[in-house]
Amino acid sequence: MSLFGRIYRWFEFPHRFHALRHILSRPEIRILDVGCGNHSPSLTKRYYPRCHYAGLDRGRWNRSEDDDAVMDEFYSIDLEKPHELIRVPSDSYDVIFCSHVLEHISHPEQVLKKLVTKLRAGGAIYVEVPSSRSLRLPRARNGWLGIRGCLNFYDDPTHKALVSVTEIAAILSSAGLEIHHLGRRFLWRRVLLLPFYALAGVALRGYVPASVVWDILGFADVVVAMRPTAHRLHPVKPPRFLSWARQAVRSRGVIG
Repeated sequence: MSLFGRIYRWFEFPHRFHALRHILSRPEIRILDVGCGNHSPSLTKRYYPRCHYAGLDRGRWNRSEDDDAVMDEFYSIDLEKPHELIRVPSDSYDVIFCSHVLEHISHPEQVLKKLVTKLRAGGAIYVEVPSSRSLRLPRARNGWLGIRGCLNFYDDPTHKALVSVTEIAAILSSAGLEIHHLGRRFLWRRVLLLPFYALAGVALRGYVPASVVWDILGFADVVVAMRPTAHRLHPVKPPRFLSWARQAVRSRGVIG
């Protein structure tokens, strides 16, 4: 691969991949991508061509025939009917992505409880949702200072309700998962190289996509949780980063 190609791949590398790169690098990884629009199948296979990719969605939101071709499985499921998730086999996936999905459905807690049953031991789930901070951000659905897209929670008319990361963490913890990360979505590269991301957006689309400034403005929050492996089912002293994450959840009064 050329130097330019390597730089572009690093430049494009999504937050969700960065957060779970230690798991995604495993051989024959099995991924369940909940809400697989925005060309997520092709993007995932570009970075992890040997993964087993299962997409889950109720429609064709920004998904092409090329995306369909690279998927190993596809579940056409309407998450407004959580019982339909019974069609997805339990204990089958090493990674579950659920990025900007829960805020679009009426019963996010029911969906989340069913999704965690699909994780294998040692697997991880990545959940990303708009933060309450987004309520204070400018409206950019029709454009704001050259930025266009969802910058304020209400820019997207399909949003139903804010889902807090503390609520998400409580559900995952009660299901026996360990909280590894809880808080604001943030990558330094997205802040330090913001002018380059903005210019790329203008060059490719004619405007700056709102998601380009999400990190610097704090639009989204993230929870990463893991299902313990069999030999970890007995109490052990957690690593320092895990202790910090648990303490952060306790400080918000959602787990004991």
